[in-house]
Amino acid sequence: MVVKLDRLYPRAGEISTGLVSHSNLDSPQGHQLKKIEEKSVLVARELKFVRSLAGNDAKLRRKVLKNLRTWLTTRSKSTFAFTETDFLRLWKGLFYCMWMSDKPLIQENLAEEIASLVKCFDDLRISLQYFGAFLEIMCIEWFGIDHWRIDKFMMLVRRCTRQMLILMHEAQWPNQHVKSLMQHIEKTILSTDRCSFGLTKHFNELFLEEIAKVSEGDVNAETIHTIVQTYAIRLLGTNDRRLIKHITSSIFHSLLYQSELGQNYQEKFDLWKKNNFVTGNIDDVDFEVQYEGSENEQENGDNSQNERVYDPRAGQVDVIIQAIKFDPLKIVDIFESNRFKSFVTSKGKKQMKMLVKQYKTFASGLFPLGIQSVESISKNDYDVDIDQQVEELDNYQKKLFGEDAVKKKNKKKVKQIKLNDSVVRKGLKDGAHLKSEATTTKKKKKLSKSQLKDAKLKKLKLRREEKIEAIKEKKSESKQKLDVITSELKVKDSNVPTKSFVKTEQLPTKTEGTFDVKDEWSESIKDGELEFFLPSRKTKLAEIKRQDEKEGWCSSHSKPIMVKNPFATPKSSMKSLKRSFETSAPNDSPGAKKRVKIALNKNVSQDLCQHIQQVKSSPQLPFDSTKKPSKGALKPNLIPSPINPFYRKKIGLNLKKGL
Repeated sequence: MVVKLDRLYPRAGEISTGLVSHSNLDSPQGHQLKKIEEKSVLVARELKFVRSLAGNDAKLRRKVLKNLRTWLTTRSKSTFAFTETDFLRLWKGLFYCMWMSDKPLIQENLAEEIASLVKCFDDLRISLQYFGAFLEIMCIEWFGIDHWRIDKFMMLVRRCTRQMLILMHEAQWPNQHVKSLMQHIEKTILSTDRCSFGLTKHFNELFLEEIAKVSEGDVNAETIHTIVQTYAIRLLGTNDRRLIKHITSSIFHSLLYQSELGQNYQEKFDLWKKNNFVTGNIDDVDFEVQYEGSENEQENGDNSQNERVYDPRAGQVDVIIQAIKFDPLKIVDIFESNRFKSFVTSKGKKQMKMLVKQYKTFASGLFPLGIQSVESISKNDYDVDIDQQVEELDNYQKKLFGEDAVKKKNKKKVKQIKLNDSVVRKGLKDGAHLKSEATTTKKKKKLSKSQLKDAKLKKLKLRREEKIEAIKEKKSESKQKLDVITSELKVKDSNVPTKSFVKTEQLPTKTEGTFDVKDEWSESIKDGELEFFLPSRKTKLAEIKRQDEKEGWCSSHSKPIMVKNPFATPKSSMKSLKRSFETSAPNDSPGAKKRVKIALNKNVSQDLCQHIQQVKSSPQLPFDSTKKPSKGALKPNLIPSPINPFYRKKIGLNLKKGL
């Protein structure tokens, strides 16, 4: 549903002529009622503006912006003055109008249209009030802006401040209005409680740049002193280091860079940097700037300057920032006049002292900021005397180790050095020695990938063969040792008369001939002692299997009977480990699972009479707190509770009836 906006808002002269009528116009009460009604109508129309500006329809937003421009011009001429709440309502809608816009060129045009609404007001005070409401809304809403939309709102802040400064420049910077502008900035942007640090940083960086662009350097020094005074007081009264550093860099240092001395220094430094910092000091270089280009290019540049371009474009336009005139000693006086006041902090006073020194040097004709001197990069400074350094090293070694130790160590080195020096000298004289060395040292040919792979494979094969041979040698040595041990054991076993049976797999005891270690097991058997060898599990199992094969093998069976291992530990059954999740069955059918049947046929809807009875029994609305409940919350007890008989007169109960 599209609403026509022609009659939603008052036409020109409608409020001033008094077309809205009232029955009792002559009485003072009638005049008051008339004003109240007209004010309510204006507020309702402002709210409709806001709703339509924050809508999704782009066409409707464009129409409303055009109507808003005409409405603001007519409203400014009427008797009803604008208030801060009116401008805050309008800026809420304009903020979300910018929020809903997409595509960069459309956003740029919309930001320019919103910023140009400042020119709708004839009085400069109203336009300042409008700009102050804009700053308040941006301080409130800046926290909720995401990083996808932050660029367009930064552009909106720049365009709105530019249009406000254009109006101030056209009015020739009146001192009262400059003070009111700085009051709005101090309340909103420079207050840490109301504004975020990102918005203060962005606004302070663009403020002096936009003043230089708009005025083209034609600004009184007094206006800049009033602007700087608010920032100086804020710097002296804060403990926030971030804000102090930012104000010094974006206001006080940028003011020095925008002066004539600062711009000359910047040009000198750029040329000095291109020439790789030729000399040690920037003042020692003769700078001769030659501008290349034909006359046609200069004429095109003159035509482009008449267009007053404020924003740079990639590859097309360069914005020139003119120098701003100011008195540095006046700024020093501002600092010193507010130096000993009660609101000054220790951090602000420390920063103030540094700025006072810088502005005093600037007043003397020297630029205090930037790089003034660099260490020279000439080769003469980096020449090295080898003989001198060798002597220093020798003296250092003598101090550490002594003269005798150093002489012994350096004898061989000195001989080698002398030989090398003689060879080098001969080669330099003749030149033949170096040529022969160059011919002998041929460059190695680079191998291909396939050749490198073959070389790697050969190396791996050789390593494997070496490992295999080493393993075979170890095995042969171990076999020989075992044979020697077994032969010695057989000799001992023949001497022992009584033995049950020998374990073939078990290793024999250690003897003194084979091993050097002496233990109880390695000692020989004494008189009256016997040696028994206990069979292992494997030997027992082998004997049991042999007996079973003899006894259990039948002619009718084609396969032997399988026998369980008697020594093996019984495996735990899986059923014992599992948890029993089954529910207990009823007594009639033990072991049977419980079944649940859902009978949907027995569901019956509620009759109308039952519904009416239920509604009647429900509590009435509104709830009456004085009314006692008809039924108790607890169930009635069959056995009545004992009552004190002496309490009967007060309550007035009959005990007989109760019983």
